[in-house]
Formats: sequence, structure tokens, C-alpha cells
Amino acid sequence: MAGQVIQAVTGFGVNLVLVRYLLPEEFGRFALILAAAALVFSILSLRIDTMIIRAPVDQLNGRVRERYFSGMIVETLVSSSVLIFWVTWSDDIDIWALGLIIALGLRHWVHQNKAFFERSMPYRKLAIMETVTLTAAHVLVLVLILSGYGASVLYIREYFLTFAGVIGLWAVGGITICRFVWPGWGDWRSLMTEARGMWLDAVLENSFNRVIILVVGLVGGDRAAGFFFQAQRLAHVPQQFLGPIVSRVSGVWFGQTENRVERRNGRDKLLITLAPPLLIIAVACFFLADPVVPWLFGERWAPSAPLLAAMSGMAAFLSLFEVLKSYCWIAQQVRWLLVGRIAQYAGCGMLVGVSVMGYMPGDLALATGISVAYGLAVLVVITALWRAERDW
Repeated sequence: MAGQVIQAVTGFGVNLVLVRYLLPEEFGRFALILAAAALVFSILSLRIDTMIIRAPVDQLNGRVRERYFSGMIVETLVSSSVLIFWVTWSDDIDIWALGLIIALGLRHWVHQNKAFFERSMPYRKLAIMETVTLTAAHVLVLVLILSGYGASVLYIREYFLTFAGVIGLWAVGGITICRFVWPGWGDWRSLMTEARGMWLDAVLENSFNRVIILVVGLVGGDRAAGFFFQAQRLAHVPQQFLGPIVSRVSGVWFGQTENRVERRNGRDKLLITLAPPLLIIAVACFFLADPVVPWLFGERWAPSAPLLAAMSGMAAFLSLFEVLKSYCWIAQQVRWLLVGRIAQYAGCGMLVGVSVMGYMPGDLALATGISVAYGLAVLVVITALWRAERDW
């Protein structure tokens, strides 16, 4: 948590400088490439890192480790190739975009591989390494932007984060190397069977978040995407601070806690603890977005303010949903998570319908739809889990 606070505060401060030097359309093009990359990796990734986290110790033998290790290499190469083809076909390719794809591909593999190390919960080492790496990346960007570099600093930061992250993780012993064995049909069938529910949920999750950005860019161009990207980034700040607990530590704790009643009680305590401060933050986003965003970012970013106010529900419910997602993935209750995803899409779809009927601008409808979507998803999933677990 301490490391994440340092990372979030540093990143927020550097972003305040970047928005003074870069145009909304420059942020927008960068955001569109990131959205395309996340969409491709989510569709073609089997979530091998989660398989590794939840595998019992006695089952994670040499052959299984080699299957996981080899599978993550193949999926990374395939995903990166598809993404390069997509960006080339859409005429958005240049040296910066190509370098970004390579960096994101390597980062995807490292994130998957790190699960072998993270099983033992060495969070002190990981926190120090990740905080130093990210802080150094932000300092580098700050120096470059003040030295006269333009939008290229956004890409340089991602390059640095990837390669410094690889070096740092290797230094703390966090990269696991196994013998590569080309996965046969039986291996792929085993991986796909194990990944089935998680894969579908991950595709629905990333499709929801990334397609919205892509739609905004398609309809309103890079400039509109830039405004939307900054509003979404601000609404995501609470999750930045809470990410270590709700997305990482809680998932590993759920995986290592075999008593299902203890695991359920831990989940509920975490939700009850997080809900009040998150609701206070959401209220502040709704009422203070209009004066605060132009004050922080400058008047040219004022169109992001109503979008942030509309996304206040995301600030309230995203972290709660991440807790439920970690629980469902590890406890193999993904079916209830998928029901929540349906509610998520339905909630956003209702606001899109409102926009189509002419009652609300498209970008504002999508921003409000994100809030409604996460609120409905949390309500549906927690209700389904309580009903399923009432006899425990």
C-alpha cells in the first residue's frame, strides 16, 4: 500500500505537468493504441497467471509448470503479431506505436510469469522494485517534457517501465525460466478447459472498458478520446491506491485460504471496510469535478469535468467489483461473475439507448453508463453469491 501511494501520487503529479504541455488529441491517440492492445491481449490471453496462483502446491509439478510457461510464451507472440497487423491495417503504425506494441507484449509475458513468484506473497520485494521503477519512469518523463520533448514522452515512459521492470523483477528473483515445450493439442485443451470461465470474463471486462474508448475515438476523434481518457483516469485513482489489496493480495489470500467459510467472511469484511470511503470519494467527484478539473489541468481540459462527474459511480464501485472478481476467479464461482458482466453491459446499454433517443450527448451517456454498469454489477454479483452461500 505504501508503495502504491507513492506511485499514484507521483503519477498524478507528473500527469498534471503533462496536460499543460500536451494536447488532448495527443493523449487520445496514445489512449486508442493502449485500448487496442488491451483488447487484443484480453481476447487471446488464457489468464495463465491466475491458473498458477490458484494451483495447489502438489499439482504445480514440473510438467504443469512447463505447460504454463510455454503457453504464456506462445500467447504473447501470437497476441503481439495480431496487434501489429491491426495497427498496420488501420494506418496508425509508426516507430513509436511499433515500439509500444513490443513493450506491451514483453510486459504481458512478464506479468504472467510473475505469478510463479507471487504465489509466495513476497510483496515487500515486489513493492520496492515496482515503486522504484515507476517513480524513475515518472521522473524521466518529467525531465523530458520540460526539456522540450512532445507526445513521444508517453511512449518512452512505457518503454522504460517495461524494460526496467524486467530488470528489476529479475534482480529480486521474480522471473521463472522453465524448459520450453511446444504445447500439443492435449496441452491447449487442458489450458482452455481451465481458462474457460476466466477467459470469457476477462474478454467481457476488457471489451467493456476498451471498446468504449475506441467508440469515443471513432465518433469524436482523438480529441474527444483524450478528454474521456483523462476523466476515466481520474475516476480510476481510488483503484490505483487500493489495487495492491483488492486485485493482488486479496486474490492470493483467497487462493491460499482453503476453508470456504473463512474465505467468504474475509471477502465480506473487505467489502464492508472499503465501501464507506469509496462512497465519500464518489460524492466528491460528482460535486467537485466542475471546479477542480479546470483548476488542475487548465481550461482546455474543462470538457473532462462533466465526464468525471458522470463517472463518479466508477470511483465508488470499481474497487468493490475487483474484490468480487478476485474472489470469484479463485473460488471458481465465475458463473456469478459472468452474470454480473451481463448486468454491466445492460446498465451501460440503457444509457446508450438514452443517447440514441437524443436525451443525452454520446460521450456523457457512455460516462454515465460506466457508473451504472459497475453499480449494477456489484449489486448482482454480491446478491448471487449471498444466495448461493446462504447454507454454508
